[in-house]
Amino acid sequence: MYRIMILILAGLLMVSAPVAVTAQLASNPKISPPDLQAAQAETRESGGANAELIYAKRLDAVQKGVFDSLIVIYAKSVKGGKDYFALIQREGKKYPLAFDKGGQALRSGDNFLRMGLKHEEGKSPILRLIAATTDPKQGEKQRNVDFRFNGTDFAVESQSLTQVAK
Repeated sequence: MYRIMILILAGLLMVSAPVAVTAQLASNPKISPPDLQAAQAETRESGGANAELIYAKRLDAVQKGVFDSLIVIYAKSVKGGKDYFALIQREGKKYPLAFDKGGQALRSGDNFLRMGLKHEEGKSPILRLIAATTDPKQGEKQRNVDFRFNGTDFAVESQSLTQVAK
């Protein structure tokens, strides 16, 4: 009887478990199939054949409650690691999230961890990219790069480095 209950429970867990999508490295099980396909196509188009989709999500990056923006974060392999690039697809246009003149969303050598969105009253939301970085003198740190839509593009508003909690 106990074995049968375990088998039934295992079967229910397998049936109710979400289908794993290995198309992006940072897990986002709530992304719709059309958005995932658009993100994969954008990764190939913007990053080339060797680019790797890291994260994609539908969000309200310009106006709270209006989910008309798709963020696509992808990486290109370089000597010693990966360079990360990000862009927003919105109303048929592409808006790069560029931290530096090379078009990267994060500094070379940083490792993407996650992204966040903070809504503020009367302003466009802040879109934050969070990465791990290593400082030779101070060890591992967390880099936060904040972007905000200014009406024409997503500009860097601020950046900060914080000590990683141990």
